[in-house]
Amino acid sequence: MDRNRITGAARQTAGRLKEVAGSAGQDAALRAEGFYDEAVGLGGRMLNRARDQAADFADDAYEVGQRVYGRGMTTLQRQAGAHPLALVLAAGLAGAAIAWMLTSPSRR
Repeated sequence: MDRNRITGAARQTAGRLKEVAGSAGQDAALRAEGFYDEAVGLGGRMLNRARDQAADFADDAYEVGQRVYGRGMTTLQRQAGAHPLALVLAAGLAGAAIAWMLTSPSRR
């Protein structure tokens, strides 16, 4: 458990206690302060939970991306091995297209 989560839980509990004490003693200011502390504590805990879930989602997305990239590279290698002449032709066409775009008069 990290420090922010512990602080949020403690603030929420303190807010609940102030709220109860304010209700018992008819102290509106203490009761309002209790509501405030409880809300801030709960907000902090929710923020940490959302941060943890976002980190988990990013880790999962990274792992899926690695798997998809690996499958794509395997497929590309298999196709390149089966059709090497087509690969050379495609690379030559791509190079020619890039050279044409870089030397076109509209870019000057």
